[in-house]
Amino acid sequence: MKRQRTVTACAALVAASVLVAGCGGDDGGSDKAPKNEIAGAEKTASPKPSPSASASKSTASEEGAPDLSLPKDLKVVTDWEVPKGAEEAAALRDAVNALTGQVRAIARQDVDDPAYLFYSYPASNARQWMQTDVKTHVQKKSSVTGTRTLSKQSVQIVRPHATAVVTFCVDDHEYAAKHLDTGKVINDSDDATNYIKYEWGMTTTGKDGHWRAKEIRGVTAAKECM
Repeated sequence: MKRQRTVTACAALVAASVLVAGCGGDDGGSDKAPKNEIAGAEKTASPKPSPSASASKSTASEEGAPDLSLPKDLKVVTDWEVPKGAEEAAALRDAVNALTGQVRAIARQDVDDPAYLFYSYPASNARQWMQTDVKTHVQKKSSVTGTRTLSKQSVQIVRPHATAVVTFCVDDHEYAAKHLDTGKVINDSDDATNYIKYEWGMTTTGKDGHWRAKEIRGVTAAKECM
């Protein structure tokens, strides 16, 4: 699937799985960044996941969280079992919420949509990347439609009640760009770059029970996600 993307490179994974470094840049065209670099990565070859498992909730269920509802033609679904650990489950939940919030902002053409802002840490690389990506879509009058399927999650708590690294695969074969002026939908369903591995550096203060994205990195055409 081709959308407008603004990331050419992001964070690096160092030592005790702490995400550092930054991201930014704009390829000015295809949603797929050059050299397979975007925002999140890792490797474990496997067949294409079934999109039939649990769907991410379309409205916020956690107290104080913003609305995450999506248009009827847009879905983010998860194909995994929720981790048993409370912190692991919460960090994974809110990484998915951050991604969903970004998709929602693009669909709503709203750079200031509260959902992705709530689930990203202020002034962080993750916030900057998501905000720039949404802004690019808005400027080019490009929205999104279809289904993003998330699978193969992994969560590592680096520092209890403070820092976690969340990884998962995204299958965008059924996710497409939609030009608002013409209504034309562009979906490169056979493109290997539709397989993406995301890695999220999540942080929390523990005060409200929510985790927020601070760093993101990723790789398209990720063999471990195919």
